Amino acid sequence: MNTFKGKTVVITGGTDGIGAATALQLCRLGADVIAFGRSPSKAERVVEAAKGMAGTIRVLTEDFSLLRDVETAAYALGERIKKIDVLVHCVGIILARTEYTQEGLEKDFAVSYLSRFVFNEILYKEGHLREDTKLLNIAASSPKVPKYAQMEFDDLEKVKSRTGMKGHGQAQLANDIYAAMAADRYGLVAIGYGPGSVDTSIRREIPKWIRVVMKPFFKTRKAQEVAHQLVAILADQSHKPPATYFYNKNGKFEPSAFITNRKRQQELLTVSQKLIDNIIESTDLRTQTSDAKYS
Repeated sequence: MNTFKGKTVVITGGTDGIGAATALQLCRLGADVIAFGRSPSKAERVVEAAKGMAGTIRVLTEDFSLLRDVETAAYALGERIKKIDVLVHCVGIILARTEYTQEGLEKDFAVSYLSRFVFNEILYKEGHLREDTKLLNIAASSPKVPKYAQMEFDDLEKVKSRTGMKGHGQAQLANDIYAAMAADRYGLVAIGYGPGSVDTSIRREIPKWIRVVMKPFFKTRKAQEVAHQLVAILADQSHKPPATYFYNKNGKFEPSAFITNRKRQQELLTVSQKLIDNIIESTDLRTQTSDAKYS
């Protein structure tokens, strides 16, 4: 585990749940962790918990529901670091109801997927994502995509119309498709990871009666258990760029053809760019999909 000593690790959603547990485990192993979170009080708890460990944890508070704030966060990060060795995306929410951000985007899709996309595009453009960077994207990640989860991204209006739990499913599917193309796009090691059911506060928005009904059907893990597996995956020296690897709680697996389909990947990029272009006016900040590698 000397793999992480002195390495720069960035974690979105890093002050709670899986993100916080992973940040602390990597800090214990000597990594210098920069965590992004929304809550100052949660940030303080994570920093306090890291005292005396071999590495360090710094927290930058930012609201990842607003893409303009995500851009601000990405550029602010770039001013603090020279490179990123590991980037872990844990930021995400689950909404059982329809809700939109101040920028007019369905909130789950904006927080759980689009924020990650914008963040990565800027970091890549600024030269912080390199061949020796490992990018880990937490999503649904399973060998098969169930029929009910097989959504398409070829129609902007359909994408915008998916809300509530349908919107959450769309965001998770988008993250898996994005992970599958990220290795070629950025020239690095990309990892898609499905944690399954985990006991964190991400489910706080789901009505209690739904959680009670669902509980017998899902074996729930602790965030620390998931973090332990993530650290082991990130430490795997057999990963070679550019390549994407998929894992879930049972280990490595080959992704579904639904995820690796290049036409579907391009459609996701196109619709993502359209949503971003509707919000971001400045050409200086706009992320153009044609500028990054894609093959």
